[in-house]
Amino acid sequence: MRILLLGGNGRTGSLALTEALSRNHTVTALVRRPDALPPQPNLSIITGTPLNQTDISKAFANAPRSDPIRAVISTLNTGRTSDNPWAKTTSPPTLMADSVRNTLAVMREYSVKKMVVLGTIGVGSSRANIGWFFNWIVDHSNLKIAFDDHYELLEAEAEKDGDFKWVDVRATGLGGGEKKEVKEFGSEGQGVGWWVSRKSVAGFLLDAVEGSQWNGHTPVISN
Repeated sequence: MRILLLGGNGRTGSLALTEALSRNHTVTALVRRPDALPPQPNLSIITGTPLNQTDISKAFANAPRSDPIRAVISTLNTGRTSDNPWAKTTSPPTLMADSVRNTLAVMREYSVKKMVVLGTIGVGSSRANIGWFFNWIVDHSNLKIAFDDHYELLEAEAEKDGDFKWVDVRATGLGGGEKKEVKEFGSEGQGVGWWVSRKSVAGFLLDAVEGSQWNGHTPVISN
């Protein structure tokens, strides 16, 4: 299956790319800096940004007729100069929501119905289970910009077609380490752990693309 990957040169996106290729999928990666993504077999690199709908259309049109794009994975997130919650942001405030809206529009043109998005715990019904301290940090730091974008993402999700197969994966704190078993905590995240390795998330994203059990759901995950 050919997958369109948004955010493929990010820390989690690059691992999702590796995971997809290891499972014998073909991947089209839409990236702003193609030099940051080394060429690999079964990988097509398209220069552009999901903030430009024309670039997304180019990515879809570039896929061969014998191997069209069948699904989309987005690992986009608000950029900051460091992991410090108060660090200056480096991307537009509605990067994720605008990118998803643009992608949905092109997906409709090509009758592609499956999209898996990497979200975060603390959005929607999971907000109550991130604890008072993390809630305070979100409300008083630049994390709020990212969380507001995630809420906009939920609005974008509501605009999808009725038969659209959507998965919004709500991960806890992303860290290093090897791929481990992923535990699910429903859509609210009650009892969820603090961390999940990026490699574990990459594996879960591909599981969600390949399977159907999470379609229409927002699973909260950790290790």
